Amino acid sequence: MATSDAPTNDEVARLLVAAVRERLPGSWKVSERLEPQRGALRPDLEIDIDAPDGGAARLIVELKQVLERRDVSRVVEQAWKMTTQPADVPVVAARYLASSVRDALAAEGLSYADATGNMRIVLDRPAMFISSQGEDRDPWRKGRPRGTLKGEPAARVSRALLDYRRDWTVRELVAASGASTGAAYRVLEYLEREDLVVKDDKRYRVTDWERMLRMWSADASFQATTRTMAFIDPRGVDNLLGKIGAKPPFPVAVTGSVAAKEWATYAPAKAVYVYVSSIQEASEQWGLRPNAAAPNVILLEPRTVGEVPFVNTVRAEAGYPVTAPAQVAADLLNGPGREPAEGEYLIDWMKANEEKWRRD
Repeated sequence: MATSDAPTNDEVARLLVAAVRERLPGSWKVSERLEPQRGALRPDLEIDIDAPDGGAARLIVELKQVLERRDVSRVVEQAWKMTTQPADVPVVAARYLASSVRDALAAEGLSYADATGNMRIVLDRPAMFISSQGEDRDPWRKGRPRGTLKGEPAARVSRALLDYRRDWTVRELVAASGASTGAAYRVLEYLEREDLVVKDDKRYRVTDWERMLRMWSADASFQATTRTMAFIDPRGVDNLLGKIGAKPPFPVAVTGSVAAKEWATYAPAKAVYVYVSSIQEASEQWGLRPNAAAPNVILLEPRTVGEVPFVNTVRAEAGYPVTAPAQVAADLLNGPGREPAEGEYLIDWMKANEEKWRRD
């Protein structure tokens, strides 16, 4: 729900014109027309830009109050239909555009702007690139937040949707994920708005597991969801992996580079990341020494995602349990150094081998 002080479309239009004008040199000319008649077409706004060297472009602006990710394809089609001349450049503007919407518009070749200052306008001739960062949330929206994938309920639902390749009823998803019915509905509604799931009759289907994985990873990094401590095993990583394979009396699962090599080896790992139910219990039983300077063991104790890292583990060839591929990839994307590149490498493998890691 927007508050009464949210900018109207006319105000968004004025803000956009002013933002373009103030970012260009004084020798450039900027003029605008609201709802100009172009035959049968009537764009919401046109902005003419004339450079001193004779280059000219016209921004054809589609104005929206709010744009959901699921509606981007329709708006993109509308915007391109309005561009009838070679110099026309489609632009989508709104009071607020979420980051997923901005990314989708840019991927479709559209420029965009919102009233909080998020802006990306690209012209070939005259050559022009305007980019600025505004708010990461809609400052005019009140009431319940629009949703994220943070927290244990979202983690449970996200992991179920990622780990299994099937269409779901809410009852089936609740049973598989362990989330409450209310939490499952809230997460599904958010994913629908983000165009990550679609509903057909009473069943939900994931439309883009890779983008969903990346969004969940960004919202729920292991640094924010776990208590983390660094140690050294004096006898090395392989010694610790042997102890983990001996089935300790507490939940445990290896993640990160060591886990990823079960599917896509990138490079030798310098340290092993291990989810445990208790850092104190695990470090004492395994004889680990605290060492923040040069650790070869990082223990992760879940704080806000419950038992989710231990769900759907698989047994490595060497006998120790590793987290599911989706969890490994999400953790690598948030890791230090080369680990995000390892995460991308694993995701490439996952895209090429979906039948090998997503359960039926």
